[in-house]
Amino acid sequence: MSIQLALNEDGAMPGEPLAFLEGFLWFFVTPVSITLFIWVAVVALENVKKSKANRAPSDVITRIGE
Repeated sequence: MSIQLALNEDGAMPGEPLAFLEGFLWFFVTPVSITLFIWVAVVALENVKKSKANRAPSDVITRIGE
């Protein structure tokens, strides 16, 4: 144990390493899911804004059809 403590940096006390599945969840699944959640929220808000903009009364004289 004293050799392991000597090889570590000053004050570093590393714990047990993460299992592959746990590391995969923390460092891949979690960031990807957060990114996807933010992306879906932004796209949904943009669609709401577009639908509100399209609710304007469509008068033939004041609006040109697309």
